[in-house]
This record gives sequence, C-alpha cells and structure tokens, in this order.
Amino acid sequence: MPIFEFQCKSCQHCFEKLILSAENKEEISCPKCGSAEVSKLISCVSAFDGAKSGFCKPAGNSPFS
Repeated sequence: MPIFEFQCKSCQHCFEKLILSAENKEEISCPKCGSAEVSKLISCVSAFDGAKSGFCKPAGNSPFS
C-alpha cells in the first residue's frame, strides 16, 4: 500500500495520503484547508523518513513543480 506525498496549491501545505488501490478514485483534498487543488510530489525519501524529512517545499521552490 503506497503512501503518496501531496502539496496543496492553495495553502502550500504538504501531506501524505495512503492510497489503498489504483481503483480507489476518491478525491484527495488538503487536510489543512480542504482544497481539492493538490499536486502529487515526487518523493526522494523512504516511507520510514516520512514528511519529517523536510523534502516538501512550497511549489515555487520545488524542482519538481
């Protein structure tokens, strides 16, 4: 079960979401502001490092945006 990292386009909040299957088409929204405008990030850290690694930066500073 992969954990994906996302960044909200509205408030720049970064968060992780467990996606149970490819068939699960639920809408992903920001847990901070509720916006559905999110971007999936490319993660360079292991699942053990999680969001605490500091990888997630505001979209303007991300080399992957």
